[in-house]
Amino acid sequence: MSENQVLFLSFRETFIVKSIIKKLEEKGVSCAFSLTDLRSLEQAKDRLSPLVYLYIGDKDDLDPQGMVYLRDLITEHDCEFYIIGYDDIINELRENFFREQITGIFHRPVDVGQLVDEILPEVDKERTLENRKHILVVDDSGTMLSTVKGWLKDKYRVTPVNSALNAITFLSKQRPDLILLDYEMPACSGPKFLEMLRTDVDCGDIPVIFLTGRDDADSVRSVIALKPAGYLLKSLPRDRIVGEIDAFFEKQKSMQ
Repeated sequence: MSENQVLFLSFRETFIVKSIIKKLEEKGVSCAFSLTDLRSLEQAKDRLSPLVYLYIGDKDDLDPQGMVYLRDLITEHDCEFYIIGYDDIINELRENFFREQITGIFHRPVDVGQLVDEILPEVDKERTLENRKHILVVDDSGTMLSTVKGWLKDKYRVTPVNSALNAITFLSKQRPDLILLDYEMPACSGPKFLEMLRTDVDCGDIPVIFLTGRDDADSVRSVIALKPAGYLLKSLPRDRIVGEIDAFFEKQKSMQ
């Protein structure tokens, strides 16, 4: 992740985008810019920022390969992702590329001053988030990933991934403080993933809490030998789940 606080993306460097970047920089926010074609995005990887804003015109501006690459990039690095555009193109992007990744939407036409005023608090929030505990959520349900991130994002940095394979890719680059792990997933189940994780020299000691719909005794017994830090049911109330995670970190803190 670069030192830039905001990355702006657009099919071309429009007057509006230039104006937004200029006003943000006048407020002390470091910004970067990239075009949205695949080649440009690949070159912009080293300038990726915690906050990514995509300013889009119409469907003709879309580079499908670029959008797929961008989706994978912001997912891997847990970026906050915002789209600035008209309703039809926003709906197309949501349906075809960014089902789970969109943090917020700004509808065109936009007032530059108002948009900058709305971006500034997000920049301040990201500055404070750097010191928060980092949780990796692994679940094949996009709905569950969005729900859990919504529950936790005000207290923790949260990275959602939809498969064990994507979790392994993430762990090769970053080390979270806790993993929330689904039990039943295609290709590689939660217990199988945890079994592999425990053999890894660098990541084998990362605490793992199961967050699952499996409440039968056999499922619980089957993972005890893998020493998870907890076993929570998805059917529990939100406050109970968040409270258990808070308690886990409080216990860790008291032991240090």
